[in-house]
Amino acid sequence: MNLPRVATPFFLLVCSCCLPTVHAGELDLVRGVSGQPLKAQVRRVVKALGDLGEPLTADQKSQLAAALKEMDDDKAGAAIQAVLDPLCLAGVNINPESRVKVARGDAAAQLNEQGWRVFLVKVHNEAGVTARLGVQSPNAAPVYARSSNAAAPALRVKPEDVPNRWMDVHSFDGQPLNKALSGLDLEYRIIQLYCRDRGKREATLKFDVGQGTQDLGSRNELAILFECRPAVKVEVEILDSNGKPTTGQFVIRDARNRVYPARSRRLAPDFFFHDQVYRHSEVDPNNWTGQ
Repeated sequence: MNLPRVATPFFLLVCSCCLPTVHAGELDLVRGVSGQPLKAQVRRVVKALGDLGEPLTADQKSQLAAALKEMDDDKAGAAIQAVLDPLCLAGVNINPESRVKVARGDAAAQLNEQGWRVFLVKVHNEAGVTARLGVQSPNAAPVYARSSNAAAPALRVKPEDVPNRWMDVHSFDGQPLNKALSGLDLEYRIIQLYCRDRGKREATLKFDVGQGTQDLGSRNELAILFECRPAVKVEVEILDSNGKPTTGQFVIRDARNRVYPARSRRLAPDFFFHDQVYRHSEVDPNNWTGQ
């Protein structure tokens, strides 16, 4: 096993909220979509966004409510896209041959250090595919490596690899969403991105609907420059029974039972196979007056 010796910050508080959008690239309007199933899928997406801690704003909810009441399918579809497209980090097109390509959406590429963000992905499904929409990234590759030979472990993750492996990415397909695409011409999916670092970081996202579905010329890949907003470091005082500074172990979870820092991004002195992290007291020993 190879664990790079890089310290991670502790008790970094992050805010999770809907951020303002920038027009990085307008997604194409999808026309001719059946209104009833689209509205049903959108309602479930909106509920999932609320469950994940990034609900629509009051203005967005009002606009979407009006769109869902529209009886004309074309008008309803256009109105729904006008509300949700600005929240999309990417737009995925699945052509009639089931080839996948991706374009940049309008959502601001902003992440939170040591926290998760939620984004929408717009899917134009021309092929009626009902497979799961997959998303991967080389920037989410492991920062550790296990060796099958304990006596002679192989160095498979080099220290210089670690800075590029700064994020985690998941396609959210839990309740109330379905695991796979519905086959409807248009639907919205949710992806979750975890950020380990602060500052500017570039990541490449790759989308597919199964092996061999990537479009030619790597058009299923999307490089995005993220602005990773710094979190707030909280110093802790950990005292032993005799009042002296010591080391403690901590398990930090959010309302969805996710552990922080994310285990997949752990760097030494923490371990990817433990929920807890280890930190020494921030008390300055030179100023300590205990007995």
